[in-house]
Amino acid sequence: MNGDRNSGRGSSEEKEPLTPAQSRRKAQNRAAQRAFRERKERRVRELEQKLNDLEQTSTTLHADNERLKQELARIATENEILRATSSTTSPGSGAKGDGATYHDDTENTTTGPMEFCPRDVEKSIADSQKDGNLAHRIVISSKTGEKLLNARATWDMIQNHRMYKEGLVDIGDVCDRLKGFALCDGQGPVFEEGRVRRAIEESVASGSDELI
Repeated sequence: MNGDRNSGRGSSEEKEPLTPAQSRRKAQNRAAQRAFRERKERRVRELEQKLNDLEQTSTTLHADNERLKQELARIATENEILRATSSTTSPGSGAKGDGATYHDDTENTTTGPMEFCPRDVEKSIADSQKDGNLAHRIVISSKTGEKLLNARATWDMIQNHRMYKEGLVDIGDVCDRLKGFALCDGQGPVFEEGRVRRAIEESVASGSDELI
């Protein structure tokens, strides 16, 4: 009986109303726990956002890096083509000339027979090394009707060739094979489109022969 009375007394004590001070402390504890959970959740969200930002930045940097690599490769090839042209042509050396119709982004004009102009070649080299951004220019021969490509257009043709995309083209070897085949249209060196194509194919074939 005494045990039952003690149990009832303990139960009634637990159900006794809290004092105002106890109620305030309990409310403060609940508020502190809620604030802690909110801070923790907010911190997790912030870290997740930072992680996403870092991943996006990394992706952007990788894309920029690849773009810069392509740009450097293009500029290096243009300079190599221009150096090859400059080293294999000189006044009176028999550099080829040809009448030509210009096809660029601004206007189509027709010129007379071309003459070799070493100062123009040197200027093209200097300009390409200074700003690294030659204009893409294609000239149409008035004699043969074949496309003649400047250094930038030559690089674009090499880069867009299927064999280049497959990693089979040696740029340096292609430039060597173009030596001695430069024409001058009065604005700088140009190369016959067919000659560029043959240089690419011959370079790939030569590389395949070396692997046999």
